Amino acid sequence: MADKEQREGVDLRPDKMILIPATVVLIIIIACSILFTAESEKALKTVYAVFTRTTGTWYLWVTVGMILLSAFFLFSRYGNLKFGEADEKPEFNSYSWIAMMFCSGVAGAVMFWSIVEPLFNLAFPPQFAEPLSRQSFEWAMSYVLLHWGPVTWPWYMVTALPICYMYYKRKKPVLRISTTAEPILGERVNGGIGKGIEVFFIIGLMFSNAAVMGVSVPIVNHALAAVLGIEPSFTMELAILAVSAVIFTASVSLGLKKGIKVLSDTNVIIALCMVFFCLVVGPTVFIVDNFTNSFGMMLGNFWNMMFWTDPYTPGSFPQDWTIFYALWMASYALWMASYGPFMGLFIARISKGRTVRQVVGMGLFGGIAGSYLIHAVFGGYTMYAQLNHVVDAVGVLKASGGPAALVAVLQSLPMGHVVLIGYCLFSTIFLATSVDSCAYVISCAATTRLAPGAEPARGHRFYWAMIQAGLALSAITMGGLGPVKIFANFSGALMLIPIAFAVAAWFKMTRQDDALAKYCRPKD
Repeated sequence: MADKEQREGVDLRPDKMILIPATVVLIIIIACSILFTAESEKALKTVYAVFTRTTGTWYLWVTVGMILLSAFFLFSRYGNLKFGEADEKPEFNSYSWIAMMFCSGVAGAVMFWSIVEPLFNLAFPPQFAEPLSRQSFEWAMSYVLLHWGPVTWPWYMVTALPICYMYYKRKKPVLRISTTAEPILGERVNGGIGKGIEVFFIIGLMFSNAAVMGVSVPIVNHALAAVLGIEPSFTMELAILAVSAVIFTASVSLGLKKGIKVLSDTNVIIALCMVFFCLVVGPTVFIVDNFTNSFGMMLGNFWNMMFWTDPYTPGSFPQDWTIFYALWMASYALWMASYGPFMGLFIARISKGRTVRQVVGMGLFGGIAGSYLIHAVFGGYTMYAQLNHVVDAVGVLKASGGPAALVAVLQSLPMGHVVLIGYCLFSTIFLATSVDSCAYVISCAATTRLAPGAEPARGHRFYWAMIQAGLALSAITMGGLGPVKIFANFSGALMLIPIAFAVAAWFKMTRQDDALAKYCRPKD
């Protein structure tokens, strides 16, 4: 009876004022990217160059703000605020909850960057180190840990809080990023301004996921080609994209508990098996020592690394990487802004019965620990292989690109072909988890009325999954890491608009409701 009452008034029809404008913009982008590939890529690069040169550093400051806000919510009285009723139990157990956050947040790109980013840092090192010098090895993994730890995950957690509060405390019957702006914009969030914020959110998220797929699909292409003994091809990329589309559309059709949860649980197990295998058969002592050294170096040089912009050298490391992560990630400080509202909405949907302290604390710990584990092992092995001439991965990177370098590194492990097959499975499931989570969240945002516990219509979820596949085809058609980074950075720029509203509204909402007095009483 309670469940029936909860679902009364639900209207699962798509909101046409959100769906139609977002669809039109995305279809135009997809068509132009495929039909006028060279012209589209040139236009994107021109706008992107101006954008990063004039605004990039501001995102680093915002990222530091997110880190400080995470610490504040973790240790202040806000931490006692519970999303749901006082006696309500969490909807998902801690393992599945963290697994869904981690798999949706890092996607299939985590394995790619765990190998390729250290190689880029060795070939084009930060802090004025010489390529492949001892100093470049010192800095390489330290920057990886910076980018995949404190620069990324705070975006997710801070953005989730106002959405959780509006959904579970104020009982707003829609799961949208624009609803968090209601304390600031009032009823205007139900009109054109609110719809505009949702359209920005959907387009930005689609760009971000296209970037993820634009990285993941070519890697699987190279890995399968190496296993089968054939040359990578665009045709194979299309086939991989088609298979991936089948997996993530099937998953998104099954819903949250039967689809996304099962994929996330499975992929965490696969990831742990691959990490354990590489750690055992690889140079275990070097991997542990390298992580320990890099982690200490990152902590000791945190503020210098975070704020190093190198304004004297055009096209230098900070512009290419630290600001890239700030705009995209984790990514992937804004892949984190680009994924911030998406992950905020997704975390809100799965965090019923959790407190602010659990969302921030367990989310940060699970996300950073998982990222560090994968990067420490595979990144550490990559550096070992390069240092000890097991494989010239930097040479492969310069000659043939990131996917070929990843394949060369994984093939150098014992049972290399088996590892490549495992990687293909791992990357595809990770990608499917991220894409179907994205389709699920977008369909929530574009649903007319959605109460807690209800799910968007299956056809609606399927629709957005197919649009994502089309945008991914655009990224693959352009080819290369450059267009992918441009897609990601544009999405991060778009996402800063809803993020700014959400964070400002959080403080206003809790003050209006006197939430610290009503919901945050310390336990007796």
